[in-house]
Amino acid sequence: MGADPSALLSGYRALDLGSVMGAFCGKLLSDLGVDVIKVEPPSGDPLRREPPFASGHEDREGSLRFAYLNAGKRGVTLDLTRREGRDIFLQLVGRSDVILECYEPGYMDSLGLGYGVLSKYQPKIILVSLTGFGQSGPYSNYQAPDIVTTAMGGLLYISGDPALPPCMPPETQSYYYSCIFAAYGVMLALWRREVEGIGVHIDASVQASLALHEHVAFTYSLEGRLMKRAGSQHQHVAPANLFPCKDGYISIFVSGPHWASFLEVWRDHPPELDDPRWKSNAERRAHADWLNPLVASFTSRYEKEELSILLQENGIPGLPVNSPADFMKDSHIQDRAFFGTVTHPVLGAYQQASVPFTVNGERLEPAPPPLLGQHNTEVYCGELGLDRQDLEILVADGVI
Repeated sequence: MGADPSALLSGYRALDLGSVMGAFCGKLLSDLGVDVIKVEPPSGDPLRREPPFASGHEDREGSLRFAYLNAGKRGVTLDLTRREGRDIFLQLVGRSDVILECYEPGYMDSLGLGYGVLSKYQPKIILVSLTGFGQSGPYSNYQAPDIVTTAMGGLLYISGDPALPPCMPPETQSYYYSCIFAAYGVMLALWRREVEGIGVHIDASVQASLALHEHVAFTYSLEGRLMKRAGSQHQHVAPANLFPCKDGYISIFVSGPHWASFLEVWRDHPPELDDPRWKSNAERRAHADWLNPLVASFTSRYEKEELSILLQENGIPGLPVNSPADFMKDSHIQDRAFFGTVTHPVLGAYQQASVPFTVNGERLEPAPPPLLGQHNTEVYCGELGLDRQDLEILVADGVI
């Protein structure tokens, strides 16, 4: 592997057995410079069959969701239900540092690939088992699609308009959020391994990860107080919401230090807002339902970019609600070279987001996802020493 200074975890290798639930964890590690090898069954990760698909490519190489979550990884195929497949996998384990898996609890043990066995082949191995509810407890074997973990973790209850039922956040937020914590656990485990020379088994729960939002469990556990749904309205500050403009919406956050400046910008504001009582965040928030329509009558006179400039020039937090197209065209994003061009044999050339940080001014270049089995020869022959004839036999027999 190269010594790119922006690849902070260069030199480590992870075997990624996860599908939709844990794929983002592997992507995060890859973004940090880890050599992540995506291990798929010969038929391919089920995620390859999930939409959205690239135009004209509704096949195993056309899933845009797979492409994003597996960007930058190498890819091999291997049937772990076969003895020959497990033997090859254990050879890979001996050359790896981290294993990511999202199978139901007990499945890896049933294959003879539990942590005890893996650590015999690599005593310093770090095994990450990410599941909906963890490896133990009464819910451990429950099915855990994103909507279930979001609901059971408490986040769904506080999401949405207060006058309507809870609203499911877009994407698979519970999976992404828990993958961040799983990757965080990997980094800490690697640090501990460097210091103490030992590996660990990390048991990560999607449900528990979501409970780390401050309004999910902390407020209730401390005070016995349930937070209510507030839509886009901030829980403690007003005006702090989304407000209409001529061409979309703007997000405004006016706390105590901004209030006087906001009234100066809003020159024809209702005179009663000059009353000193409105300097209080609590007072304005308590009357947000009355205040917000007044603010909306002001913001709706402007285009969102025009109003954003006016607010920012006066030190008031306010910026447009970007569409994805707005975001990609944003001059700030372009100036920081957040997107890079990658080329894929099926998807062609396209813009892909890189890591959301720079290291000494450098940003790691984005890379495309692997084709199914793209790196079989490179890994199995080039690293494990199989000859091409052996590889062909294993492919014909359905092991690879």
